[in-house]
Amino acid sequence: MFSRMRVMSVDELRDREVVWVRNGALRIRGYAEAFPDAGDAERQRVRMAVLYAWMRNRCPVAVQFVANYVATAVTALGMAGAAASGGAVAALFAAHTGTPGGAPWWLFPAATWAAVCLGSLFVVRDDVRRIVAVFRGLGTRGALRRLTQPQIAYWFVPATLCVTAVVAAAASWLTLVTALTAPTGQQMITAAAGLFGATLGLQAARWVGGVERLLHRRLRRAGRAHPLDAVLVELMAATSACSRGRARWWDPRTVRAVRTRLAVATAAAGDSSVVRRRTSVTELAARRQARRFHTALAELVRRHDRALTQMRTAGEYDAVTASLRAGVLALVTGDTEALMRHSAAEPPTSRTARLLRRTASSLVLAAFALAIPLLPGVDRATGAGVRILLLMTAALALTPADASASGSVRSALERSLFTKNTP
Repeated sequence: MFSRMRVMSVDELRDREVVWVRNGALRIRGYAEAFPDAGDAERQRVRMAVLYAWMRNRCPVAVQFVANYVATAVTALGMAGAAASGGAVAALFAAHTGTPGGAPWWLFPAATWAAVCLGSLFVVRDDVRRIVAVFRGLGTRGALRRLTQPQIAYWFVPATLCVTAVVAAAASWLTLVTALTAPTGQQMITAAAGLFGATLGLQAARWVGGVERLLHRRLRRAGRAHPLDAVLVELMAATSACSRGRARWWDPRTVRAVRTRLAVATAAAGDSSVVRRRTSVTELAARRQARRFHTALAELVRRHDRALTQMRTAGEYDAVTASLRAGVLALVTGDTEALMRHSAAEPPTSRTARLLRRTASSLVLAAFALAIPLLPGVDRATGAGVRILLLMTAALALTPADASASGSVRSALERSLFTKNTP
């Protein structure tokens, strides 16, 4: 949660930015070694194309810090609202139990908020140790000097941690003291509220990370990034990992390392946010075309991932590596048509469309099962039989059973439901 938050001055932020850019350039230089058969000129072209893509797509260190501060504040407010809502629900439930001499209403929000703070502190325990080590290195005088500076980078981290720890201690003490004198039923409700808060607090890092990713997309310069910059960078990293692992291609650790990079590349390939930022909401055709292309590209990378899990020989591993190299070269030259011809990947159907296609017939049958017994002229016995038959048919349509098995079940249902009504 606080891993990117450090107590730094402006000069230190600038130095961190320079070091980060230099390390990125060195890392990309190492990635170029994945093209051993390419000449120096071609390797230089690949390296510079990936470096420029990384520079355009990167999020500056200062922006990362600001995004982390804002994400932490937004997460704290969101969790406070969720804790208050959960505590209010627990208080209403306890009020309807009718237990005499019950606990005050604020016990349940306090228990929820105490658990949220304790769970958040547990998640960031490693970051707390690092921050404490930073202040120990500064000494008492250095720590006081930095805490009294007006810059937010100096006081935001310790203030956030101190407030969280104080609130956790105070709320936990009030909860324990009050809950000990409450009836047994309300103690159980308090424990349930605390469990809800603990579950919420343990998700604090994910909340912060999600808000950070959203802010990174908003705060970085939208005009600088190209639609396939992130794809090129991540696919280059995956190609490098695949090439470095050739000597031990059979090792599961090698496969996991390559698949980890391919997972990041797949997420980048499926992201069409740059196109969305460049188009308005009325340009539906352009957005739909971009979404189809990025979906097909993500499916292409995903196929390489599946090939790695099913490979049996070194030749198959080399084929995956060569295919990844071809994809990088196609992206470097901007030849997306060659890339998609190489993949031969059709855009997969969306999850929503697949779900509707599978459940449409069952939903129609369920609707008729509800409507037919209500029609005039249909007696109660026949309507009930038709309803049961249609509902069972709708359930069978959702199962993977073949047509013969489904037909046998329907025939048995028809005989059992309607034979007794036949004159």
